[in-house]
Amino acid sequence: MLSTQQKSQILKKAGRTAPAMPAGNGPELDAWKREIENLYVSYVAARAARSLRESEEAAQLDRLRNLALRVYASA
Repeated sequence: MLSTQQKSQILKKAGRTAPAMPAGNGPELDAWKREIENLYVSYVAARAARSLRESEEAAQLDRLRNLALRVYASA
């Protein structure tokens, strides 16, 4: 399981804007953790959606190629 700090680093490396970790403890730190968790969930969901779209596009392209080969071979 990734820590909140690791998730923050991943977001920053991916070019996403992530708030800086506040100094000290208390409500500010809790709010920062919630914000990072929400940003990370959104980031992961977007990556999964992109991956699914790319997979569907590749499958569709493969179906079209197979269809074109069948049409070409029967001509």
